[in-house]
Amino acid sequence: MKFRYSLALLLCLGASLLASQAGAEVKGEKIVWKQVRDLDFGNTLYLFFQRQYFSSIVNLTVSKKKLTIPHHKQESELLLGGMYLSFGMHRAAGEIFAELIEKNAPLRIRNRAWFYLAKIRYQRDLYPEAEQAMSRIEGKLKGDQEKERHLLYANILLKQARYEDADKYLAKIKDKSIWSLYIRYNLAVSLVRQGKVEPGHKILKKIGKISAPEDKELQAIRDRANLSLGYSFIQQEIPEQALKYLRRVRLEGHLSNKALLGLGWAYDQQQDYNRALAPWLELNKRNVQDSAVQESFLATAYALGKLEQNAQALEYYKTAIEIYGGEVRRLEDSIINISSGAFISDIMQTQQQNEMGWFWELEQAPVYPESNYLLDLLASHTFQESLKNYRDLHLLKSNLETWIHNLSVFDTILETRRNAYAERLPVIQQNSEKVKNGDFQKLRDQYEAEINRILDTDDLLAMANSLEKKHLKKLNRIQEKLDTITLHRDMNNAKEKYRLLSGVIKWRVASQYGPRSWALKKNIKELDRALETYQQRSKTILTAEQKAPLQFEGHGQRIDSMRTLLHELLARSNDTLNEQETLLQDLAVYSLRQQQDRISSYLTHAQFSVAQIRDLATSEPQDDEQDKAP
Repeated sequence: MKFRYSLALLLCLGASLLASQAGAEVKGEKIVWKQVRDLDFGNTLYLFFQRQYFSSIVNLTVSKKKLTIPHHKQESELLLGGMYLSFGMHRAAGEIFAELIEKNAPLRIRNRAWFYLAKIRYQRDLYPEAEQAMSRIEGKLKGDQEKERHLLYANILLKQARYEDADKYLAKIKDKSIWSLYIRYNLAVSLVRQGKVEPGHKILKKIGKISAPEDKELQAIRDRANLSLGYSFIQQEIPEQALKYLRRVRLEGHLSNKALLGLGWAYDQQQDYNRALAPWLELNKRNVQDSAVQESFLATAYALGKLEQNAQALEYYKTAIEIYGGEVRRLEDSIINISSGAFISDIMQTQQQNEMGWFWELEQAPVYPESNYLLDLLASHTFQESLKNYRDLHLLKSNLETWIHNLSVFDTILETRRNAYAERLPVIQQNSEKVKNGDFQKLRDQYEAEINRILDTDDLLAMANSLEKKHLKKLNRIQEKLDTITLHRDMNNAKEKYRLLSGVIKWRVASQYGPRSWALKKNIKELDRALETYQQRSKTILTAEQKAPLQFEGHGQRIDSMRTLLHELLARSNDTLNEQETLLQDLAVYSLRQQQDRISSYLTHAQFSVAQIRDLATSEPQDDEQDKAP
């Protein structure tokens, strides 16, 4: 039966290592901008702080193309590189950071660029190169990045199997954050796996004594450390120590099942089968989808057999066979369901759809019969990263579909403008003909010549206003009538009135000769300005008439080319999305197949044990009869 608790130890240590590493990479950066001098950069930051990282990348890229962020060139490059990195675009991000370093950017920019380069190299498994990048950082980074830098360096040392260096470094920095505990735990597990049990146990014991009255995360890692210690001592066949640490694991925690299973095996090593039965019988009452619970049925029957209670052991083996058979069939149904694509689709429906890049993580597992079997897979770094890629592909597909729809809107806008141009074209052409045929400069010159004549000849009446000219016209008609009537009667009195009225008008024009002559000169200047404006606008109209059709055709071609490109990208994204969905399904199916194989091995063992007990029961009477024979 030892093969089973060895398997439990492997699950106990391996799952925590993957989960802690996956969690450590989710931590984001706190960015503070004291002054924003460019509007487009402010818009980019607004989208960034709203966690709309894809939209922020698009906005920033367009702003760079338009040259509208002259005051934040280096900051924008650093921000763009970080967002590229968040979407897994390591090559593009690395090129940006390398360029910033080569351009001798300010120290704070260079430090952050080296830090991001170290991250990229770490994710690409280039650990010596990542360590070299970390060594180029001068001084300290700002805020939480300094802690993240220490933990990243410790992880780099761990990946190179430099356990002693990692231990010394962690002791030197004295970081007490939860991330530091994860790394110390990983270090301890690595040491134990390398056969360096004592230093590994020393670290685990420190973690196992952490005081965490209310912090559930600290309680969980403390339980993990004590559980690892317990199973490690079981492997070394030191049951007294194993019991000591397994008893420290909380009974209500998520590791309680493995702790109870381990307690039973520790008592088994002491050959105290009655005590071993207590935790295993407790496990029998719990969720049968848990691997520790499944193993407990075999363990219970095994202990009853050791106590020579074969009848009860047989019943537990039969119960185990029934449970294992049901779980194998359940897993087969789950594999068929996952292969149909429903599992991945339901995962995405339960998650918030946003643009968070690497900061996104699976918030809630879908409720499925097989969910318990997939918890380790869902928490694994490989599955999380694959799911992020799948989610990002969905986001990209959605954006491409939106942009394709927007192109249809642009088609409508372009068609509307074409129709408007076609409706206004006759009016424009009519005005163009007037511009071409109208000799406005000649008319202006005639107007100026007339003004000069008036001023040179002192033609006062020519400067009369419209009302005065109207009165003068009436007086001229009166004079003609007076000349006719004078032949028949005396009109001296009327002529005197005529003379007085004509004199009043002439006197009024003469008294305003200065202002009126100035107004005429002013009118000439205003006419010159109006004529100049008219000529400029006429040229603009003629130019617009010639260029407008070319502009329409240019936009139409650009829209058509963009539509072709977007449809090609959409087809590629659909193909990649299908491939990624297949990968996720394969990961889930592979995990369930492993679980199925494990349960099948339990089933085989239980069936074999039942056969053994029945053979033993059949052979015992024959043995008794042979003993009685003379």
